Amino acid sequence: MDFPTLKLGRKPNQFLMAPEGLCQAAIPHAESPVFDVPAADLMRRLLDIAEGEERVSIKEVSEETLAVKLVARSKVFRFPDIIDCQILPVDSDRSTLAVYSRARFGYRDFGVNRARVSRWVQRLNQHTT
Repeated sequence: MDFPTLKLGRKPNQFLMAPEGLCQAAIPHAESPVFDVPAADLMRRLLDIAEGEERVSIKEVSEETLAVKLVARSKVFRFPDIIDCQILPVDSDRSTLAVYSRARFGYRDFGVNRARVSRWVQRLNQHTT
């Protein structure tokens, strides 16, 4: 996932959170917070959170680029949501992230992607302060 060139689709079944200035071709739905931990630590914590979620599977992890691709499946019909995450160092002791979560099928997601990203960021805040 190349966040600087990412273009959002027309459907309201997606949620993009990114730091200011990262996305050149899309306007994020929310700005990412900065965490008081190094990028590698934020990456490990994000993976811990994802592994603890029901119906979420980790598909790709790049320790080199600090990128993660996940799939979350809906409870009843098992429809997939695709989640791309990119950890970004701010400096040696702080980091942030970009997250693009979207439904693979359907037109609406009823706020599921926004809620997921918000919940994960809240959990990251609890464990990085």
